[in-house]
Amino acid sequence: MAGLALVLLVVLAVGGWVLWERAHRTPVQEALDHVPAGALRVSFTDWRLVRERLDADLGDSPDRDEVEDFITRAYDSDLSAASSIDESAGALQEIFGFGPATARWEAYSQARGGASMLLRVPDGTDFDVLADNLRSAGYKAPEEDSGVWNGGPDLVSGLDPTISPELQYVVLLEDSSLVVTSDRAGYLRKAADAASGDRASVDEKQGVSALADRIGTPAAALVWADDFACEDLAMSQADDEDQSRAEKLVREAGGVTPLKGLAMAMEPDRTLRVVAHFEDGDSAEENLRPRARLAVGEAVGRGGSFADDFELARSRALGSEVVLDFEPRSESGFVLSALYDGPVLFATC
Repeated sequence: MAGLALVLLVVLAVGGWVLWERAHRTPVQEALDHVPAGALRVSFTDWRLVRERLDADLGDSPDRDEVEDFITRAYDSDLSAASSIDESAGALQEIFGFGPATARWEAYSQARGGASMLLRVPDGTDFDVLADNLRSAGYKAPEEDSGVWNGGPDLVSGLDPTISPELQYVVLLEDSSLVVTSDRAGYLRKAADAASGDRASVDEKQGVSALADRIGTPAAALVWADDFACEDLAMSQADDEDQSRAEKLVREAGGVTPLKGLAMAMEPDRTLRVVAHFEDGDSAEENLRPRARLAVGEAVGRGGSFADDFELARSRALGSEVVLDFEPRSESGFVLSALYDGPVLFATC
């Protein structure tokens, strides 16, 4: 009996910890828990945080002009840099009843097999209304509530020219307050299964949860899983002369080892954090000084120096990660947008 009681206590403790952990996840952690495991790059926007930062009190059903004014301000502050639907925000709210003006967060994921957009709508959203909106827009309703609403390219392009092709197919997941979309019906089904918890999610990949922990609660972020940053931000995008120059600078900095994951995150105050994940703590320690040196040096393949736009405020190795905190030198202009496209020398492999 004593042994059975101990087992029950352990089970209850573990179950309680899991529930507590889920209840205290940051929005970006919540999003990564619903993104398909095959995702290589995830672009995240905390729309509720963006609205708070811009003091945009839009209510539950803002009109198109209000939405587009909000998006203009979000763009000017670079807070919409990671969004895939910011340009169509007005049309989405007007036609579908959801979008950046009311959503809690957005996650756009890209994989070898396809791409999908995940939108977390407010608690209490009437999904019957969302379904009626899709039906009124011309989408073919699924047989099941969690099935795929079939729109297609011709329908979406005819609704509004600003609407992204990724809205061609839609799944409504009322139980988790999620809207999942894609430009491919087959891939959307997989993405919806991941969002529902019936398929593995990207945060189960090695290093992804650690990256999410380190970036905290950003307004916008990009996360590269595995070694995809080595491809996406590669110096191979530069010309031969710049590649040779980059190799020389890396050698002078002390050399680097390949990334096992990368995240760039922007806080509402526009400060930037870059987190590089490595195989182990020793690798992180070895990469700290070279990566920090490269982060304040010449921006080979881009022009000028990273230090022209950013001040490296702090650098440190924490566990298997190198964490670099940057402060923009200008109070306006683009911050996250200036870094998330390659080549980026301090993210080299």
